[in-house]
Amino acid sequence: MRSRSLVMERPGTLTVQEFDVPDVGPNEVLIEVELCGVCGTDVHMNKGGMPLDFPVIPGHEFSGRIAAMGDAVESDFAGNPVAEGDAVTVCPGRACGDCWFCDNLPQRPTACQNRTVYGFVGTSQEPAIRGGMSEYVLVEADADFFRLPDGLDIEYGALVEPFAVASYALSQAFPPGLPFAREGYGPGQSVAVQGAGPIGLLAIATATATGAGEIIAVDMIDERLEMAERFGATDVVDVREHEGDDAVVEAVTAAGNGGVGPDVVVEAVGHPSAFEQGLRMPRQGGTLVEVGHFADAGTAEINPMHIVQNDVSVASSYVYPPSQFQTSLTLLQHHRDRIPFLDLFNYRADLSEAESAFETQAAGDSYRATIHP
Repeated sequence: MRSRSLVMERPGTLTVQEFDVPDVGPNEVLIEVELCGVCGTDVHMNKGGMPLDFPVIPGHEFSGRIAAMGDAVESDFAGNPVAEGDAVTVCPGRACGDCWFCDNLPQRPTACQNRTVYGFVGTSQEPAIRGGMSEYVLVEADADFFRLPDGLDIEYGALVEPFAVASYALSQAFPPGLPFAREGYGPGQSVAVQGAGPIGLLAIATATATGAGEIIAVDMIDERLEMAERFGATDVVDVREHEGDDAVVEAVTAAGNGGVGPDVVVEAVGHPSAFEQGLRMPRQGGTLVEVGHFADAGTAEINPMHIVQNDVSVASSYVYPPSQFQTSLTLLQHHRDRIPFLDLFNYRADLSEAESAFETQAAGDSYRATIHP
């Protein structure tokens, strides 16, 4: 059997090629892919922003159905029984389990020094089909996959990965907080989210689902501000209506906790100026969670005195542990009637149209372009 797959031969060059589908080992699972999201990281990779071993089959936000499974496979990562035909999604990151960080920081698998990620592995390494923009993906023995809950449409599976990023980011404001003492984040508190792109909107959805009292969305595009309200934002700050950084910060401060500022700010823009603004938005003793700068977008100029004198906690959020997929699935399952998650998929393409999907995502004309192998 052969698999048609999108190949990024080098940055800026996308082609469709065929690869052999290997025999499935006793602890492996073969996935027939239904859809795969085009992430901003995929766009960054296509622009030459990541030093990878090209060529690569991109794609790390995908879902599909089990086409074949090894004799030893009985359940998914969460212990749910699985069978051929089940809808699943795959956690793309895989820790080695042998390095110093895996031995000493098992709670932080993303610190692994030999971590591999589906969608970022060169096709010269067998098996080649380890990217979601492909008809088939082989899930190896040490990779984690999750069965979608009964009744949850398979398309939701392609949102589990970005939702894991967003929900994990907000969770970084929890420890070591005591919500009843207004430390960290807790139900009823005030949250501001900078940027109403896919990660920002899913952070808003997380705040909605976990009972935030105020959710302030910050953006400068009408459609995205409107979508933020549909995802649960109680207030919006349109950057275009405020002249300069000071005015934007003042507007967010005025909207949070009756004028003292939000308890938590999530920076999901990914531009240095947003980080500079974000440091000044939380109330005194509040928290800024930085999740937007997965890729290098430049440097920010900050005054450390502001952090100290305002007692602002700054938390980083780098990807997620595999267990965050279960959190995402639970949120999607229980809030899909309340929050229009699937409206994020507003540009669909097949493998032959992948270049247009990348261009649309890069231009910001879609929340999440999807490729349907």
